[in-house]
Amino acid sequence: SNIVQKWLKLGWIAGFVVIGVAVIMLGSKFKTPPQKIESAEFATKAKVISVTKLKLKINAIGYGHVKAAQSWEAVAEVAGKVVYLSEKLKDGEFVSQGEVLLSIDPSSYQLALSQIEAQIETSKIKDETTHLSIKTRKQEVLLLEKEFERQQKLVKKGNVSMSTLDTTERSLLGAKANLQTLESNLLINDAEREVLRVQLKQAQQDLARTHLIAPIDARITEVKVSESQYANRGQLLFSADGIDAAEIESQFPVGKLRPLVNTSKPFADNPSNVSTNWVPGVMGLSAVVSMQNGDHKVSWDATISRVSASINPKTQALGIVARVERPYDQAESGRKPPLISDLFVQVELLGKNENRFLVIPSTALHEGRVYVMNDEQRLEFRPVKIAFHQDGYVAISKGLQPKQKIVTSDLVPAIEGMLLEPMKDNKTMKQLFMDTMGEIPDDFKQRMEQDKNARDSGSEQ
Repeated sequence: SNIVQKWLKLGWIAGFVVIGVAVIMLGSKFKTPPQKIESAEFATKAKVISVTKLKLKINAIGYGHVKAAQSWEAVAEVAGKVVYLSEKLKDGEFVSQGEVLLSIDPSSYQLALSQIEAQIETSKIKDETTHLSIKTRKQEVLLLEKEFERQQKLVKKGNVSMSTLDTTERSLLGAKANLQTLESNLLINDAEREVLRVQLKQAQQDLARTHLIAPIDARITEVKVSESQYANRGQLLFSADGIDAAEIESQFPVGKLRPLVNTSKPFADNPSNVSTNWVPGVMGLSAVVSMQNGDHKVSWDATISRVSASINPKTQALGIVARVERPYDQAESGRKPPLISDLFVQVELLGKNENRFLVIPSTALHEGRVYVMNDEQRLEFRPVKIAFHQDGYVAISKGLQPKQKIVTSDLVPAIEGMLLEPMKDNKTMKQLFMDTMGEIPDDFKQRMEQDKNARDSGSEQ
């Protein structure tokens, strides 16, 4: 019985094991697999624009003070009392070329001139007298020579003593010496008269310098003398600015000038010769001088007059002088003032550009890369090569193609490959057109109007 109980116990255990195994096997067969949970990818909103090629209005802006192209500082070249001042010799008055503006007492200079003229006349009379004396001496020498020859013949015959011949010879030598003295006096007199002629010219110039005559059409800027005042030689009497042209020197960074000019040797390759290399290109540029006058802007067409010989070592800027012709003729009362000295103005250089460039806003450039939205609307970091920088935009020479979409909004964080939800950035595109071309194209205006109408229709629905 014990053996039977033992076998029954073992049978029960084996049965439970078999049942457990069967349950496990059946449970794994009919178990429901876990459900997969799919999460949707979040798309980041981003403003985008299409890259396009544009015909650029390339310019560079500088500032400077107006200076007259010609100026005159009237300095007293002779000393004396001021006996005449023109009524126009006042600050701000206009004077014409050839107009007498100031006179210094000429009496002492007229006296000096008269004395020299008298000395010259005296010298001429001395010449005439000397010529007569020379003529007489020549006849005397001729007679003495004949007498000396006659007495020499008589001495040989014994009819005249040697003492008589010696006396005649001494008389002949004395006459020749007197003749030579007269001829020397004539040469000395000629030399003295030449000195007098030089003094005469100096006296004539001094007399002319007692009158100060305007050498150009000008505007008086400062008067430092009054009538009856004694003027010393070298004293500044008054100043004037020419009115034919005005000049403005402005400093332009060489990087701003690069897109404006065509040069075979770029500045970066040869900085020491920036003037030599760039002068022809810069001189051919157009320029506009402008200033804000109240609520409106006034401008003057200008030309490039000259370029500074070197660049500023601290700012790496090149001095360029713009010239405006006849600035006073262009003045309009209440609207356009004349370009007077020390007026602070803007100088805009305009490049001659017929090419089209691929351009993007300056804000779309991130350390040499551009955020591009690819065909799958995912973000790509695209390295680009820059042709040149201008205010508000960058010209791209390599790395982008027309009609590609670039991101103009700030992405924080910007992760390459992230999904984007694009939105048209018409505001940035409009500003890009203004920065590059100075105007908004008509087709873009039409697209903006269509987008606006579409938004309005969507809001009404």
